[in-house]
Amino acid sequence: MSSLIRSPSRSLVESTGQKASSNVETRGLPAWPVLAALWGYPLWWALGLLPFAQVIMAIPMLAFLIMRRRILFVPGILPWVCFVAWMIPSALMADEVGRLMGLGVRFSQFFALAIMMIYIVNARSSLTPERILNSLTFIWAFVIVGGYLGMFFPEVKLTMTIGQLLPSALATNDYISDLVFPPLAEIQTPWGAAEPFLRPSAPFAYTNGWGCAIAVLTPIAITTALGHRTARSMWFLLVGLVAAIPPAIATTNRGLWIGLAGAVIYIVIRLALRGHWLAFAWSALLGIAATIILLLSGFLDGIMERQETVDTTAGRGSLYAETFERTLSSPILGYGAPRPSFSSEIYVGTQGAIWNAMFCFGFVGLALFVIALLSGAFRTIDAPNLSTLWLHTSVVVTCGLAIFYGLDRQLVFVGVALALMLREKYFDDSPYWTPNPIPFAQVPRGA
Repeated sequence: MSSLIRSPSRSLVESTGQKASSNVETRGLPAWPVLAALWGYPLWWALGLLPFAQVIMAIPMLAFLIMRRRILFVPGILPWVCFVAWMIPSALMADEVGRLMGLGVRFSQFFALAIMMIYIVNARSSLTPERILNSLTFIWAFVIVGGYLGMFFPEVKLTMTIGQLLPSALATNDYISDLVFPPLAEIQTPWGAAEPFLRPSAPFAYTNGWGCAIAVLTPIAITTALGHRTARSMWFLLVGLVAAIPPAIATTNRGLWIGLAGAVIYIVIRLALRGHWLAFAWSALLGIAATIILLLSGFLDGIMERQETVDTTAGRGSLYAETFERTLSSPILGYGAPRPSFSSEIYVGTQGAIWNAMFCFGFVGLALFVIALLSGAFRTIDAPNLSTLWLHTSVVVTCGLAIFYGLDRQLVFVGVALALMLREKYFDDSPYWTPNPIPFAQVPRGA
């Protein structure tokens, strides 16, 4: 196996951290497996296959990598591989077939993400920064459209999907049903509410997934516009930001606004430290405008109204405490999958990727997952230009959101962005990872 894994320089990049020379640039891997997973987002969703898109497309990626027989690694990829490997012994702790199947689905998703990240590193010629960022920005736009679908048709579910082929025992499971028969909105009817809360969620099963996706993808959309540096790209970004406001308000999703506010604050601080005052001013104005819209929109009133009937803050706090206490009983391997709570209808090991990693895979799995996220953020902290700085910010935002959100679908966006940044950083001839990047349209094909 070691003969199949080589570094792009004399010494292994994974161990030295040195940049790779351009004379060993990898060629020959087609772009379509990754682009099909990203540009095909609407189709995957319409078929009820969105949770399995990366898994399906990882099959040809793995086949191409094996046939190539020379796989390059860069720093920051290995922690993800180690986390995936640690999920395997944790399977011993699953006490039911259903939970073992759930772990199998989750393992396949993380395994596929690791394959996708390795593939992006090795497909540098075909998967250029422009192609990757364009596809992620397309998903951002589609998520915004999905928010409007949830606002206008909140009670609709997609029924002509792959779910029609599943056995009734699986299709009637609430969680699986939401995945393969995706709803357009999450309808919550808590006791004491004057009327149901209609919260857009499409193309995700839950509203938190929609809010998390917007928080992660918006910095990437800004990255793309800055990479193109054209009037058309800037107008597209502006229209998208304005269009995202109504569905974002309708979700009453606190994490969405916390994530976006954190991104702007982080960018403003970084720009001030670098002395980039013009970019600092524009970013600060963006943050002020968003704050004014938030205050005038009634969004805070919607949050307070929902909080009065559903105290999600206190509920999460008690659930997190129970998650930690029960993990102490199985600190090494965890429990393999979430388990019913002793005091809540919500399962322990949910409501946050960090808590899921800790409960399901023990403190070892938690450490590996945290290292994978934080090492990616720290390795890209030296982003040399405004475009890469916004892309790096998407990873920083994800580190915070991981405390509250499961990141089931959204981690793919972060993994793709992180693999792109690590690849461009550790290859010394990148036209993108440089203080003065070339606009995408001017980059020679294959560079």
